[in-house]
Amino acid sequence: MVYLTYEEYITIGGTLDLTAFNRNIDRVCGIIDNATQNRIKGMKNAPDKVKPLCRDILEYFASDFGSSKQVSNHSQSAGGVSESESFVIRSIEERAGEIDDMIKDYLLNEVDDNGTPLLYRGCMR
Repeated sequence: MVYLTYEEYITIGGTLDLTAFNRNIDRVCGIIDNATQNRIKGMKNAPDKVKPLCRDILEYFASDFGSSKQVSNHSQSAGGVSESESFVIRSIEERAGEIDDMIKDYLLNEVDDNGTPLLYRGCMR
């Protein structure tokens, strides 16, 4: 289920073009469905916070933070001048953790139509 149309995305401040939006919206909604155990799918109306959450995750994927392209170190020198660049390499787990943090920020206090918290995981034994 898709929780955000491109028109809604632009209305709430989205900046990606239609191609980038279409390429990732199903993935974003799948991540949200997984985190909420499909509780939003069963609701009459998705909570208002789901749309901006979709926007933020879409833009995260489009940013360098969501990218798997990583450069760890680069340096060059010419004469007596040298230049060095270093980038932090983010693991897949760190990037997934950042997405989980976004989901918690938006949906932690949201409930479904039955009053069950969207992020409820059940009893742990």
